[in-house]
Amino acid sequence: MVVTIKKGEGKKEIEAAIKRLNKNRPSKPSLVDFYGKLKGKFGDGLKYQKELRN
Repeated sequence: MVVTIKKGEGKKEIEAAIKRLNKNRPSKPSLVDFYGKLKGKFGDGLKYQKELRN
């Protein structure tokens, strides 16, 4: 998306343009969204790593 800021526009117009940019941006998933999802599959993480190494 392109936002054109014309010469002489005020602070309010620029802030409104920035808000429009942020409003249309899809949010990216973060680690918090996936934390604890695989809890039952692997059990204890350290134990699972040791099994993989051996």
